[in-house]
Amino acid sequence: MDFMTYYKQLKNNEIAALNLITGNEQYLIDNIVKMIEKSFLIDAYKDLNFTTIEGQFDVDQFLSISETLPFFDEKRIVFVNNVGLFKNVKEEAESKLLAFLKSIPEQTVLLFVEKDLDKRKKLYKFMTKAGTCVSIDKMTHSEFFKWVSKKFKSYDKPISNHALNYFIEMSNYLDKESNKNLYDVDNTIKSLVNNESEITEQIINQYLEIPIEHNIFKMIDAISEKKIQTSLLILNELVGNGEPEIKIFYLINQQFRNILKTKYLIKNGYSSNIVATKLGIHPFVAKKAAHFANQYSFEALHKIVDIVETVDIEMKSTGLSPHLLIEKALFQIHTIE
Repeated sequence: MDFMTYYKQLKNNEIAALNLITGNEQYLIDNIVKMIEKSFLIDAYKDLNFTTIEGQFDVDQFLSISETLPFFDEKRIVFVNNVGLFKNVKEEAESKLLAFLKSIPEQTVLLFVEKDLDKRKKLYKFMTKAGTCVSIDKMTHSEFFKWVSKKFKSYDKPISNHALNYFIEMSNYLDKESNKNLYDVDNTIKSLVNNESEITEQIINQYLEIPIEHNIFKMIDAISEKKIQTSLLILNELVGNGEPEIKIFYLINQQFRNILKTKYLIKNGYSSNIVATKLGIHPFVAKKAAHFANQYSFEALHKIVDIVETVDIEMKSTGLSPHLLIEKALFQIHTIE
């Protein structure tokens, strides 16, 4: 089950007796656990009817807690938090657990949160058949947009649609390779809303580590506008900020190849969103690639790809300075019409 379906069920006061939550988006997992605690227990007796088990797992202690009647409430919730139960459980303990889970008391709700699973375990197989299994990983682009928008509103800080979109793209949360999570994003939003200035691109840049790809596109943008000095300035800034020249050139090479591939896909009727999926690239990268695809002809892009390929070979086979070779490539690309 996905996060939103499970969330809607909880909002409708529906919860299964057996719940297994997996995934890496800890912010959403923590909020789901809080929501369950708040929604299904009387606040005055919550501390007596909500038990958290962490660290060392003792099956007999777990069974004793789970069989205890709730105190002045209809439910007792037992929250088992990342104890490795669905990966490291021993056979004897697993047998005890399965016997209990098959006849779980009516008043008991079990909430297991686990990052590591062994899907061969009997316990996991039983949970998939008898319980509710929820996967909570990174949000999609549309989900993330709504979440960020609501966050700014909740902090009562106005932000334009342009700045909002820029923040979402520059946050680097949606990148598959990024380690950014919603806690990171929320902390950045809190910093932004505490700034008295209007939230603009410039202000956002002060609080975010802008992905290097963004600067690579600024460089390509400058080249397409025949501003060779600007592109060289961006190159020097990247090097000055500690970016390896090999990495910079790799990204220039990669982005021009993406632009060429994007131009072919657009010619065949695909939107930038579909291009992102087909090429396995960030939606922001796909949009920028689509923009540049319109700036160059197929002939020009093939010439550019030949240039970067030649420079790539020179970079690997000669003792020439990578910095000078990148400058050479930029000058050559700059001359192509």
